[in-house]
Amino acid sequence: MKNIFKLTFVLLLAIVTVSCDETVEEVIYNGNINENNTFITFEKSVYNLPVTIDDTSSINLILNSSTVSSVDRTYDIVLNADPEITTANDLTYSLPTSVTIPANSYQGTLTIVGTDNNLVDATSKRIVFNINGLSDSENADFEEITVNIFEVCPVPSTFLVGDYIIGDDGSGNFPAGETVSISVGDSETERTFNTIHLPGSTVEAEVEVVLGLACNVLNFAQDVDINVACAGGDSYILVTAGAANNSTYSLDNEDVITVNYLQDPLLSCGASSIQSFTLTKI
Repeated sequence: MKNIFKLTFVLLLAIVTVSCDETVEEVIYNGNINENNTFITFEKSVYNLPVTIDDTSSINLILNSSTVSSVDRTYDIVLNADPEITTANDLTYSLPTSVTIPANSYQGTLTIVGTDNNLVDATSKRIVFNINGLSDSENADFEEITVNIFEVCPVPSTFLVGDYIIGDDGSGNFPAGETVSISVGDSETERTFNTIHLPGSTVEAEVEVVLGLACNVLNFAQDVDINVACAGGDSYILVTAGAANNSTYSLDNEDVITVNYLQDPLLSCGASSIQSFTLTKI
């Protein structure tokens, strides 16, 4: 049995209390950027860019600011060129050199385009970057942003959608015999559902499981992480099984789907291993 405990962390919260009849003014730059504290953040730290086979696809990343400014704010996009970090072929994506938050706006949009070029396959590759050019009064809540790029084939919107019975393989990571409702995720090749991770334990928690449908390959489109760990200290997480171990699927049969994944890659609770669960259509 895994001896898992919750990780302890501290959040610094800025709490502003106003009465119901008070008007809250927007925070806007007064002409001197250094007199205002601003927090810059993307909506997520990890994104997926599925590229349709023999075609191009794109993804919009929203950069948020805690304040608005009377002038445009432009930041440099800096690719992590280490081939061990950014593993995607540079012929398969277009990454802008900058992102702008327009004047009087809280948000800017960074669009990344992926191109198949017969160089993208079902194995996910990484595009990793950061932003530079923040002023002394601006702070980012991230170190680097990761975009996973992989090839997908067209999938009917009705495939792997609806109520399914989840069946755990005995690892204890997921419940057995419970009903989950699967729906289309952020893209037409993602499927998502909510279930319980580590059911019956003292740290059980509801999680969103996001599955990626590549070309006949099924994988975890995002890690399962509820911020718990064993004595080792690192998080006990579940991640995609990898190219050699990911499950496959056929559009001709959605009655029983098996999903493989890699358990505990950070070795928090011992050796990592390939585990699975099944989804049986009701």
